[in-house]
Amino acid sequence: MKFKNVKITKSARFLVLLLLSLMVGVANAAIFYSMVMQPVVSVTAAKVFFVSGNDFPNGSALGTNSTYVSLALKAYPNVTLTYEQPLNISNVDTASHTFRLRHVSITPANGDVQVGNFTFINFVVQNTAGVAQGSFNYNTTSLNWNTPSTMSYMTLPASTQWIIFVETKAVAGASDAATANIQIAVDVV
Repeated sequence: MKFKNVKITKSARFLVLLLLSLMVGVANAAIFYSMVMQPVVSVTAAKVFFVSGNDFPNGSALGTNSTYVSLALKAYPNVTLTYEQPLNISNVDTASHTFRLRHVSITPANGDVQVGNFTFINFVVQNTAGVAQGSFNYNTTSLNWNTPSTMSYMTLPASTQWIIFVETKAVAGASDAATANIQIAVDVV
Protein backbone atom coordinates (compact mmCIF):
# COMPACT_ATOMS: atom_id res chain seq x y z
CA MET A 1 0.00 0.00 0.00
CA LYS A 2 1.32 3.34 -0.97
CA PHE A 3 0.76 6.39 1.19
CA LYS A 4 0.17 8.57 -1.81
CA ASN A 5 -3.05 6.74 -2.48
CA VAL A 6 -4.44 7.13 1.07
CA LYS A 7 -6.99 9.90 1.25
CA ILE A 8 -6.80 12.07 4.34
CA THR A 9 -9.62 14.38 5.21
CA LYS A 10 -9.08 17.95 6.24
CA SER A 11 -10.01 17.20 9.84
CA ALA A 12 -7.48 14.36 9.98
CA ARG A 13 -4.76 16.65 8.64
CA PHE A 14 -5.74 19.25 11.22
CA LEU A 15 -5.60 16.60 13.97
CA VAL A 16 -2.12 15.47 12.86
CA LEU A 17 -0.93 19.09 12.73
CA LEU A 18 -2.39 19.78 16.17
CA LEU A 19 -0.71 16.69 17.66
CA LEU A 20 2.65 17.66 16.13
CA SER A 21 2.29 21.20 17.50
CA LEU A 22 1.52 19.88 20.99
CA MET A 23 4.53 17.57 20.88
CA VAL A 24 6.84 20.44 19.88
CA GLY A 25 5.36 22.71 22.57
CA VAL A 26 5.74 20.09 25.30
CA ALA A 27 9.31 19.33 24.22
CA ASN A 28 10.23 23.05 24.32
CA ALA A 29 8.65 23.51 27.75
CA ALA A 30 10.62 20.59 29.14
CA ILE A 31 13.99 22.08 28.13
CA PHE A 32 15.63 23.95 31.01
CA TYR A 33 18.97 24.13 32.70
CA SER A 34 20.35 24.43 36.19
CA MET A 35 23.17 26.49 37.54
CA VAL A 36 25.19 25.18 40.44
CA MET A 37 27.07 27.26 42.99
CA GLN A 38 29.50 25.57 45.34
CA PRO A 39 31.31 28.20 47.44
CA VAL A 40 34.33 27.29 49.50
CA VAL A 41 34.86 29.54 52.52
CA SER A 42 38.24 29.57 54.19
CA VAL A 43 39.25 31.39 57.35
CA THR A 44 41.99 33.97 57.00
CA ALA A 45 43.23 36.94 58.99
CA ALA A 46 42.34 40.43 57.78
CA LYS A 47 45.18 42.02 55.83
CA VAL A 48 43.84 45.57 56.30
CA PHE A 49 42.69 46.59 59.79
CA PHE A 50 42.62 49.43 62.34
CA VAL A 51 45.45 50.23 64.75
CA SER A 52 45.16 52.68 67.62
CA GLY A 53 47.16 55.83 66.96
CA ASN A 54 49.33 58.00 69.21
CA ASP A 55 46.25 60.18 69.94
CA PHE A 56 43.77 57.29 70.55
CA PRO A 57 41.02 58.89 72.70
CA ASN A 58 40.29 57.59 76.21
CA GLY A 59 37.15 55.45 76.19
CA SER A 60 37.78 54.23 72.62
CA ALA A 61 38.05 50.54 71.85
CA LEU A 62 39.26 48.33 69.02
CA GLY A 63 36.96 45.41 68.25
CA THR A 64 37.66 41.78 67.49
CA ASN A 65 40.42 41.37 64.88
CA SER A 66 40.67 45.19 64.80
CA THR A 67 38.20 45.27 61.93
CA TYR A 68 35.94 47.74 63.74
CA VAL A 69 36.55 50.51 66.23
CA SER A 70 34.51 52.65 68.58
CA LEU A 71 36.03 56.13 68.88
CA ALA A 72 35.08 58.31 71.88
CA LEU A 73 35.56 61.77 70.38
CA LYS A 74 34.72 65.12 71.95
CA ALA A 75 33.72 68.47 70.44
CA TYR A 76 34.33 71.78 72.22
CA PRO A 77 31.95 74.73 71.89
CA ASN A 78 33.25 77.30 69.39
CA VAL A 79 36.73 75.72 69.26
CA THR A 80 38.16 73.21 66.76
CA LEU A 81 39.40 70.12 68.57
CA THR A 82 42.04 68.22 66.59
CA TYR A 83 42.91 64.55 66.98
CA GLU A 84 46.13 64.31 64.99
CA GLN A 85 46.47 60.51 65.08
CA PRO A 86 43.51 58.87 66.80
CA LEU A 87 43.39 55.93 64.45
CA ASN A 88 45.52 54.28 61.80
CA ILE A 89 44.55 51.97 58.98
CA SER A 90 47.19 49.31 58.39
CA ASN A 91 47.91 47.05 55.41
CA VAL A 92 50.12 44.11 56.44
CA ASP A 93 49.74 42.36 53.09
CA THR A 94 52.52 42.09 50.50
CA ALA A 95 50.11 43.59 47.95
CA SER A 96 48.44 46.99 47.95
CA HIS A 97 44.73 47.28 48.72
CA THR A 98 42.19 49.96 47.94
CA PHE A 99 39.72 51.30 50.47
CA ARG A 100 37.18 54.06 50.94
CA LEU A 101 35.00 55.55 53.65
CA ARG A 102 31.23 55.26 53.18
CA HIS A 103 28.48 56.86 55.29
CA VAL A 104 26.12 54.36 56.93
CA SER A 105 24.18 56.32 59.57
CA ILE A 106 24.19 59.26 61.96
CA THR A 107 22.04 60.09 64.95
CA PRO A 108 20.39 62.26 66.07
CA ALA A 109 18.43 62.41 62.83
CA ASN A 110 17.90 65.54 60.73
CA GLY A 111 15.42 67.92 62.32
CA ASP A 112 16.39 66.97 65.89
CA VAL A 113 17.38 70.02 67.97
CA GLN A 114 20.52 68.15 69.15
CA VAL A 115 21.97 68.38 65.61
CA GLY A 116 22.16 72.17 66.06
CA ASN A 117 24.83 71.68 68.75
CA PHE A 118 27.43 70.63 66.19
CA THR A 119 29.33 72.59 63.55
CA PHE A 120 31.37 69.76 61.98
CA ILE A 121 32.97 66.36 62.51
CA ASN A 122 35.66 65.83 59.86
CA PHE A 123 37.66 62.69 59.09
CA VAL A 124 40.76 63.06 56.91
CA VAL A 125 42.83 60.14 55.60
CA GLN A 126 46.54 61.01 55.51
CA ASN A 127 49.40 59.04 54.00
CA THR A 128 52.68 58.37 55.84
CA ALA A 129 53.98 61.81 54.83
CA GLY A 130 50.93 63.48 56.40
CA VAL A 131 49.43 64.48 53.04
CA ALA A 132 45.63 64.30 52.88
CA GLN A 133 44.42 61.56 50.55
CA GLY A 134 40.72 62.20 51.11
CA SER A 135 38.29 63.78 53.53
CA PHE A 136 34.94 62.68 54.88
CA ASN A 137 33.16 65.63 56.46
CA TYR A 138 29.93 65.86 58.43
CA ASN A 139 28.78 69.49 58.59
CA THR A 140 25.52 70.95 59.84
CA THR A 141 23.08 73.44 58.42
CA SER A 142 20.63 74.54 61.12
CA LEU A 143 19.16 71.23 62.39
CA ASN A 144 20.34 69.05 59.49
CA TRP A 145 23.46 67.01 58.82
CA ASN A 146 25.17 67.39 55.48
CA THR A 147 26.39 63.82 55.20
CA PRO A 148 29.42 63.18 53.02
CA SER A 149 29.34 61.38 49.71
CA THR A 150 31.09 58.04 49.49
CA MET A 151 34.80 58.60 48.95
CA SER A 152 36.67 57.43 45.89
CA TYR A 153 38.87 54.40 46.50
CA MET A 154 42.41 55.16 47.71
CA THR A 155 45.33 52.78 47.28
CA LEU A 156 47.03 51.75 50.52
CA PRO A 157 50.47 50.36 49.59
CA ALA A 158 51.72 47.04 50.92
CA SER A 159 53.16 47.02 54.45
CA THR A 160 51.95 50.58 55.07
CA GLN A 161 50.00 52.37 57.77
CA TRP A 162 48.02 55.57 57.14
CA ILE A 163 46.41 57.98 59.63
CA ILE A 164 42.75 58.86 60.02
CA PHE A 165 42.92 62.44 61.33
CA VAL A 166 39.78 63.91 63.01
CA GLU A 167 38.60 67.47 63.72
CA THR A 168 35.44 68.34 65.66
CA LYS A 169 33.66 71.56 66.59
CA ALA A 170 30.44 72.40 68.42
CA VAL A 171 28.56 75.70 68.27
CA ALA A 172 29.05 78.35 70.95
CA GLY A 173 26.80 77.49 73.89
CA ALA A 174 26.36 73.84 72.83
CA SER A 175 24.75 71.51 75.37
CA ASP A 176 27.18 69.33 77.33
CA ALA A 177 24.74 66.43 76.93
CA ALA A 178 24.71 66.56 73.11
CA THR A 179 26.08 63.50 71.34
CA ALA A 180 26.35 62.36 67.75
CA ASN A 181 26.69 58.68 66.86
CA ILE A 182 28.22 58.07 63.47
CA GLN A 183 28.66 54.76 61.70
CA ILE A 184 31.12 54.75 58.82
CA ALA A 185 31.93 51.70 56.71
CA VAL A 186 35.48 51.24 55.48
CA ASP A 187 35.20 49.25 52.26
CA VAL A 188 38.42 47.33 51.49
CA VAL A 189 39.18 45.68 48.15
